[in-house]
Amino acid sequence: MRLVTRADLDGLTCAALISINETIDSIELIHPQDITDGHAEIGPEDILANVPYHTACAMWFDHHQHTATPAAPPKGVKGAFGQAPSAARLVYEYYGGEETMPQYAELVRETDRLDSANLTVEDIDDPRGYILLGFTLDGRTGLGAFRNYFLALVDLLVKGIGIEAILDTPEVRIRREVLEEQDATFRKALEEHSRVVENVVVTDFRHVEPVPVGNRFLIYALFPEVNVSVRLQWGPEKRFQVATLGHSILNRTCTTDVGELAARYGGGGHRGAGSIPLMEEPDQQVQMILAELTRNG
Repeated sequence: MRLVTRADLDGLTCAALISINETIDSIELIHPQDITDGHAEIGPEDILANVPYHTACAMWFDHHQHTATPAAPPKGVKGAFGQAPSAARLVYEYYGGEETMPQYAELVRETDRLDSANLTVEDIDDPRGYILLGFTLDGRTGLGAFRNYFLALVDLLVKGIGIEAILDTPEVRIRREVLEEQDATFRKALEEHSRVVENVVVTDFRHVEPVPVGNRFLIYALFPEVNVSVRLQWGPEKRFQVATLGHSILNRTCTTDVGELAARYGGGGHRGAGSIPLMEEPDQQVQMILAELTRNG
């Protein structure tokens, strides 16, 4: 069977847990928009995790409550879908949770925290453990493509290698060092390319080359007065622009359901985070999105 997922910590944890419980021949990393737009080729032997539903798949795991997708899953579809802090949590419970896989309890708990942005200031300024590993995987850090890196991490997790040993592998050390070295540059880029619109901070990296590397939650430490962020940059292979929305993890007063908003604009997500492809008249779409975020507060 083939596993189709996205390349973040949630996708990584899903991949490890599913690989332990199913016979996985290959892993395909995609952008969720590829399924939404009908660009992904999905077959009857495919397992989807942390991406939108596709009618052809064999199994599906996802926790995104609002996703623009051309097909709704039928009742009884194999897998698990529902409200949860991460898709990995649904996968974990589906295969027995702590009763059958106690050695992965910490990994799933930390995946829950990162995917739901339930983090502290210390997690932003001095990330450690699985949270740090997640930052090296986050496409929004700007570290670039990493298919082989992702697959190597899946293999380490399936083998039961501990997090400290994983963080000390050469591949992970390189990415950690890049994040640390680029911290000052990234902070400066955020300050130079961000503007505050009432309760929203908007960061526009669409005309920045290369996109600066850094922790995506740093924006909330730099702008503690806002309660939601919008980050604009190019999507995969510059095929379209993307607006990434997120509730501040330090000022938790935003009342907008970001996932529901994103779904209405052709994207998806959950209450606290989402992404929107900006296909036509992107600047006009951004203004409409900002109007909703500022109106709802």
